[in-house]
Amino acid sequence: MQATSPFPFANLPTELVLLIFAHAATPTFVKTGDNEPKNPYASALSLCRVSKIVRRTVLPELLRTILLPEYNNLIAFLRALRMQHAFALQENDLRFDYAGRVDRIWFGQICEPPLRAPVRRSFALSTTSKLDFFSLLAPVLLSTPSLALGFESLWILYGCLESAWNSHMNDPERTHPLWRTNNLTLVGGYKRWRPLTSTAEGSAFLASISRLSFLSITKAETHLLPTYDPCFDDLEHRKHPLPEWMKSVPWDLFKRLRTVSLALPRIVLTAAAKASLSEENVDVELLTLIDPPHSAYWEPKDINAYTESGEGRIVSVGVRVKLRHSPIQVSVSFDWEEAWARGLLK
Repeated sequence: MQATSPFPFANLPTELVLLIFAHAATPTFVKTGDNEPKNPYASALSLCRVSKIVRRTVLPELLRTILLPEYNNLIAFLRALRMQHAFALQENDLRFDYAGRVDRIWFGQICEPPLRAPVRRSFALSTTSKLDFFSLLAPVLLSTPSLALGFESLWILYGCLESAWNSHMNDPERTHPLWRTNNLTLVGGYKRWRPLTSTAEGSAFLASISRLSFLSITKAETHLLPTYDPCFDDLEHRKHPLPEWMKSVPWDLFKRLRTVSLALPRIVLTAAAKASLSEENVDVELLTLIDPPHSAYWEPKDINAYTESGEGRIVSVGVRVKLRHSPIQVSVSFDWEEAWARGLLK
């Protein structure tokens, strides 16, 4: 049997080769379900080691969507920013400005470490290192059009806004905008709004947001019905009002808001669905309200009222779930990170 000759990759035009590298470097955010999930950036990182030209080709693809779900991810990203800062000072050929290259960035539920008892020794937030942290991160975070944070991570946004605001005040001749973010996604319990609402920079940031999304990380009062009732499954939950926490959102500060999206507060599963449900994708309904009222006294209506009047629309998206079973209830948590990274939550 004659051996197949290798593909003459080197004979391809340079432009086509670089396009192939860029395509190969595009992160894949679909989880395989293995015990050790594949790093979505693995291909891009490997290609970065091929040559300087290939590195400059694939880095933009690697940086389009950045996921920082935990402290160790945040620390690694900060190290990369500090390294790039050093490269820039040295005029090193490896320097690459991350600011403006990131289209979307996700921060998980990352609590602010205590100043005197930091959670991680390598991430101690002394006065000096904290200033360094925000001065490095702010240009990247605030240049991204789409930002997602757990409510526990809002301190990161606060600090970056303060850093950029103070820098602007010290350099009044600066003409470019302090941030490009117009799409904000918040994940988790909806409680903390200060100091976004109590500072000039925070209020200005909220006023620039045109699209706001709320995602719950564990909410799903997922009941197992004794009999199959498709009408109840499909329609009953839409008769419920929107969650009470929506009344605490500072709607009057969102001056340019055009859409608000949130996961519907309840999923109903039948007993028949219990046996087939696994940690795979399930359809979750997202309600998007179009041109919501810009009023501090907005009283949310029932879900059906918005869809019937044309003020809102409902779409279903496939979201991976994690399940915990009990005799009468299934506890469901959603992998919003994956769905968001894949661009499903639009």
